[in-house]
This record gives sequence, structure tokens and C-alpha cells, in this order.
Amino acid sequence: MENYELLNDFIDVYMSALKNLEKLISQPTSEYGASFEQWLIMAAIANSNQPLTMTEIARDRGVTKGAVARQLKPLFDCGYLKHLSDHKDHRRVLLMLTDEGLIIEKQMTSKVQHRFNKWLDIFGLEAGQDFLVTLKRFQELIVLPELHDKKKIDSD
Repeated sequence: MENYELLNDFIDVYMSALKNLEKLISQPTSEYGASFEQWLIMAAIANSNQPLTMTEIARDRGVTKGAVARQLKPLFDCGYLKHLSDHKDHRRVLLMLTDEGLIIEKQMTSKVQHRFNKWLDIFGLEAGQDFLVTLKRFQELIVLPELHDKKKIDSD
């Protein structure tokens, strides 16, 4: 089999590093009862000049409204998020962070930034930039085309 050794090396790295990356990325946010993706939503709301809607968040994240709704529920349960009706259009639900949510989002942002800086200190800024270029290239050449070409995936 051609490239068998490269495939095995890729599988080893996937099983030991890539598969666990989500856990590592979520560690700074998990102590607050939130995932990394939930923090991203909180940060988007915190950094917006106006309240956001679930539709806007879904569009910006490239996911369905259902996926966003599943991410929002724990944020409401923790008291980090509240919703208001739009005075101009009562069908629109506006999402805002609570006072506690604003505090928690800032704390999570600080911890995420600290962890990222620690990784860059270990890995090196230039290596980090090169790695990002490689990941973006992999996304553009492999991931996105295969995700958008469902027929190809199903026939492989």
C-alpha cells in the first residue's frame, strides 16, 4: 500500500493529539460550565455593538439555528444569557449577556488568551503561524471541498 507509513503516522497523531484538542481547548471554559463553542457565542455577544439573534449567530458560525439553540440552553441555565423581545419586531428574540455573563465571559476570555499565549511560548510564534497556514490550506483543499461534495464522500 502506497504511503502506508505516512497514514499510520497520521493516525497516531490524530489519536494522540487532534482527537484530544477539543478537551484541551475547552479546559479554560469548562470550569464555568461552558464549552469553547459556548464561550465563542458569549464573546460574539459581548463584542457586538447590539444584541444578536440566534439567526445571526448561526449564520456567522456556519451552523444551523438548532445547533445554536443547543449551545445556548446551558448558557441560559447558568444565568449567563438572557433574551429580550425586539421592540420593533416582537417575533425577533435578542440575546444579551447578563451582568454575571459579562463577568464570566471576560474571565473565560482572559483564561483562553493566557492558555493560547502559553502554547505559543512553547511552540513558538513562527511555528504557530506556519501551522495555521498549513491548517488553513488543509481546510481549503481537503475539508471544505469534501464537505461540499457529498456525492464524493458517499462514493469513496
